[in-house]
Amino acid sequence: MTQVPMQGPVVPVKPQADIYTLLLIIAVVVLIVTIGVVLHNLMGSEGYGLSLGDLFKPHEIPAVK
Repeated sequence: MTQVPMQGPVVPVKPQADIYTLLLIIAVVVLIVTIGVVLHNLMGSEGYGLSLGDLFKPHEIPAVK
């Protein structure tokens, strides 16, 4: 019968901090691109055609009769 040699306790290794920095940069880039696409759709001529002021001014909701 063969025996496997005994090994010491297995210590989990954390990823380096560079990985977390890279993931954070990717998340910020994705957020910026998403905001850009949404604004392009809202303000573009083929989209809703809103101006920047239209995005922030209050709108009146018509009353239901």
